[in-house]
Amino acid sequence: MGSKRQLYSVVDESLHFRGRTRSGTVDDFSGLFVGKYSMNLNENQTDVENPELSYKYLLDLWTSGIRDFHSLLGDYLTANSIFAAVIGFLLSRQPVTLIISFLVFILCVFGILISLQMAIVLGRFSSQNELWEWQLRGTERKANWKQKKLFEDLYRLRQLQESLHDEGNDPPVFRPNWALRQHRKWWTHRAISFPLFFGIIYGLLIFWDLLQIGK
Repeated sequence: MGSKRQLYSVVDESLHFRGRTRSGTVDDFSGLFVGKYSMNLNENQTDVENPELSYKYLLDLWTSGIRDFHSLLGDYLTANSIFAAVIGFLLSRQPVTLIISFLVFILCVFGILISLQMAIVLGRFSSQNELWEWQLRGTERKANWKQKKLFEDLYRLRQLQESLHDEGNDPPVFRPNWALRQHRKWWTHRAISFPLFFGIIYGLLIFWDLLQIGK
């Protein structure tokens, strides 16, 4: 798939080049095409022969994905905390008038939408990070890989619940703890638990607000 995309980009670039230089010959166009495509093939061949290079690119993607995930998580938590604080401030004003009830209802609706967006965005970033980890494990499982298999060991420890052995280390056995044994439970995923928590709070507030309006 990557070679096809590069081939299409080369063809498009070559056609634009021919459009800019209409006086050029067919040999100029074919020479540019063959030379550019050969260079891309050489780069792909280098990546295959040097898995450390592709591993570095994937590791950079995984690192930036983890950073973006936690940054977005903090932003959404801040936004939901502000919404909850404003709603609490409005409800603390006694008596609760119809206008205040209407404002609380609107804020709760927006809070539910933000929680839904939070679940979608964090779930997407989490899925992307899992993809990078999967690609990194695939690179570590190649026959020509000579470095430490960090992500393969992490997968064995976290997903398969296997102990890691290293006789040259102290202690020689690293066993998964209680937190790692609970890692695969649905309520431990922040892309699910946090949006669900805030969504339930906003839903209860809407229910209470409708009861107040109906009185």
